[in-house]
Amino acid sequence: MRQRSQNDNETMKEIKIAVINYPTASQSALYGTVEMLELANTMCEQINADVAFSASIYKEEQLNSNALVDVVILPPSMSETFFEHDFTSLINYMEVMQSQGALLASACVGAFILGKGGFLDNKVCTTHWRIAEHFMATFPTAKLDAKAIVVNGEGVITAGGRMAWIDLVFEIISTLSSPTIALNLSKEMVVDTGYREQGFYHQFSPKKDHGDALVVKAQNYLANHYSQPISLSDLASHTFVSQRTLQRRFTQALGMSVIDYLQKLRLHHACQQIEVSTRSIADIAFNVGYQNVNAFRKIFRKEYGLSPVEYRKRFAIN
Repeated sequence: MRQRSQNDNETMKEIKIAVINYPTASQSALYGTVEMLELANTMCEQINADVAFSASIYKEEQLNSNALVDVVILPPSMSETFFEHDFTSLINYMEVMQSQGALLASACVGAFILGKGGFLDNKVCTTHWRIAEHFMATFPTAKLDAKAIVVNGEGVITAGGRMAWIDLVFEIISTLSSPTIALNLSKEMVVDTGYREQGFYHQFSPKKDHGDALVVKAQNYLANHYSQPISLSDLASHTFVSQRTLQRRFTQALGMSVIDYLQKLRLHHACQQIEVSTRSIADIAFNVGYQNVNAFRKIFRKEYGLSPVEYRKRFAIN
């Protein structure tokens, strides 16, 4: 391997990165990001790449708008209500950095801070799938892709789940240096960077705190009878209202139709059986209410991005 000379050091591009330690920020993500970038520098040296990453952790009160950086990273939060914090100074800082060409990046709910600052207006982005509905309601002009692990575009990179900060760092390295460096780093860390999406990890968690007792009654009925043939007419009769009223109240409370809700409920139970049992896919499909196994496979892939067999290979306990 060629040794670096003094001239190499003089021509090396230093990429300065500010990792923001905002209130409730995940400390493991903060320090893990810095360590990953330090390890990336080792990968750079191994292939004689004329680039080096310089990452530092800053609290809001330590931010200096006169000290320009190339990337600002917002890690995940450990709090569900972190976005109630006043991020005015942080947003102002990011505005200055972005105006000077800096890349803005977030992992998981860090996207809420970007959203508050208007950095995601009319841009495709992602955040944790579990808070997708809340995000879309809060930032209606953002174009959320809740299935994506990472979205890179228009000067902003967003990543999905809490551990997606790792994917975020790989993406930053690929964007600002070389995909080869990111690939070498992933091999060194034994991290799979193959294609996947958040849809693989979706879990259906029915909401019952919407305040509509009629809809809760319908939900409870579906929870106990999802494996049986159920029509909208049957459910309306059980709740003593018209089909039209039931559909309207259901959509208002849950943001989806009765049929869509039933489908998600059935798929949720199918996932659980695929994960913990060795029963055939056809048997599981019938057991959760699908009479046509081919239709089940098609719906399953559309929902999760994997076939039932692929899902079993990735998540089965056995």
